[in-house]
Amino acid sequence: YLGGHSDLLCGVLAVSLESFLLLRSLRTLELRVTRQAASGEALAQWLHKISQIPAGETWDGVRGGVIKRVWHASLQEQDRDWIKKQMPGGGPACFTIMLEDPNEARLLPYLLELFTPATSLGGVESLIEQRYLSDPKEDKRNLRLSIGLEGIEDLKEDLRQGLNKVGDKVKEIV
Repeated sequence: YLGGHSDLLCGVLAVSLESFLLLRSLRTLELRVTRQAASGEALAQWLHKISQIPAGETWDGVRGGVIKRVWHASLQEQDRDWIKKQMPGGGPACFTIMLEDPNEARLLPYLLELFTPATSLGGVESLIEQRYLSDPKEDKRNLRLSIGLEGIEDLKEDLRQGLNKVGDKVKEIV
């Protein structure tokens, strides 16, 4: 998050280029993190509503039965007050969704246009990755999303088209 542009790795040795990149990025840190947190929470809430829709039905233009579960701090029922104290500016911009079908989870990141299939956190661009590719102990249905600075409606539309398309694409392949 400190770098914010996916071009900086901070450590114990900072030389002039890294110092410049960090100084540049710290100037916009509050704006970036606030926007990312708000977008992350809104997107997680939206995807959670979709996860409640049964197969064969649709909500907000997305077919039901594709998302099994969404994990985000704003969705926790326990310790809500503690969570709000810990994250007064809103929830995290990174969260996980579990799809019903592992084949759909494998394919969805490559059907999206705004999300890049990659692993990182805190950049200005939104990322999505199938966690299994980084950690074989993870469930193959899990996708981690790291939300960037794109407009929330644009991100919803990208996920909407991908979630609606992925089932047919899997049928073509399998």
